[in-house]
Amino acid sequence: MSSRDDVRQATERRVLAAADQLFQQRGFSATTIRDIAEASGVSSGTVMAAGDKNALLVRVFDGLVAAGQERPAPAMGSGAGACADRILELVRPFVTLFVGRQDLSRTYASILVSGHHSSALFTDLSRLLVGEIRETILQHGCTPDDRVGATADALYFAYIGTLFSGSARETVDETEVTDSLRATFAAICTCEE
Repeated sequence: MSSRDDVRQATERRVLAAADQLFQQRGFSATTIRDIAEASGVSSGTVMAAGDKNALLVRVFDGLVAAGQERPAPAMGSGAGACADRILELVRPFVTLFVGRQDLSRTYASILVSGHHSSALFTDLSRLLVGEIRETILQHGCTPDDRVGATADALYFAYIGTLFSGSARETVDETEVTDSLRATFAAICTCEE
């Protein structure tokens, strides 16, 4: 990689860090491209090269979701419900992120639903999480082998649906979301033990 690419990537990281900080401090609506440029020490054109405000929020959240994905896998328990519990532990960092940043989560969800910006949440990150869910199901042995893939997909989409529908409400309680997810996971990933 050339030093020019290194400088460009460093500038983008600064822009994203400034955007994240300002979105948290001021809120998404109150933050302008000019504010982000000033906070990151670059021009407004340089910020726009990294993305418009919506794209910056998607990139910030995708980065936070990716960072949450880099954690050790939870230990596999045994007994009824253990598979649902382990899958819940796989998604807990993301639930905490979404609940902890409710206003930004709501905006992030609306940007993604609009279809104007793509997200790693539905591409690379989804493949990684679905793979972890699939591995959990296989290790637990609670689903026939021929249904593991479809079950992992169903669990992933139930999780995304719960997060996005929760972000549409005025306030969201993390315990309420995790309890709902656990019940949904247990209903989809049935165990006959």
